[in-house]
Amino acid sequence: MKEYGSSLRKIVSKVDRPSVDTVRRYEDFYSALISDVLGKHQVMHVDLAPLSPGMRFCGPAVTSLGPDLTVRRMAIDLAEPGDVLVVAAGAVRDYACFGDGTAQRMMNKPMAAAVIDGCVRDAAGIRRLGFPTFALGTTPRNYHYPASGDHGAVNVPVICGGVYVEPGDLVFGDDDGAVVVPRALAAEVADEVVERITAERALRASWTGCPPFAVEEELVRRGYSFQ
Repeated sequence: MKEYGSSLRKIVSKVDRPSVDTVRRYEDFYSALISDVLGKHQVMHVDLAPLSPGMRFCGPAVTSLGPDLTVRRMAIDLAEPGDVLVVAAGAVRDYACFGDGTAQRMMNKPMAAAVIDGCVRDAAGIRRLGFPTFALGTTPRNYHYPASGDHGAVNVPVICGGVYVEPGDLVFGDDDGAVVVPRALAAEVADEVVERITAERALRASWTGCPPFAVEEELVRRGYSFQ
């Protein structure tokens, strides 16, 4: 936690979020195209994956630094409906720091998802709830709380899944993984994604069979020989 310095033991209650209309625009998007628009950046580590196929979400980030239960509960109390809990748990796989009890309470709020840079437990219960949960894996062994003592914070910038996340950034997840859109770019990125989706759908609608890719000339130019 040394890299967080003065952020430790800080609880920030005010979060600037993208507009509700901006968030809603992302509902029909998919992570791969968002990543393309962002130049292949802002994608969380490949191991940080949905607990079940078909889980998807989009919402502003509320951040919890460290795996401590009390700190995480404070983040949830400060969250608004539609928010995504982003827990920077240090990529520890030996202990879980999230379970189905917390997931149910978050659903009741209702929050959009939990993204845990660590492990979860009660996986079957979370799957029954259908609450979108992205994590590094599962283990039945939980932390003894308080975990990390006072080395935590709420709504400070964190690193989660290898990506820098500020409170209020837009977090999107689907079967391919999770991607973070900086809050200041959320509307602009949405505009470009819409343009690309429109063009992509028109192109695919024009396909009536399997036309050749016609890549021979390019391969020859790159030095390939045809036998």
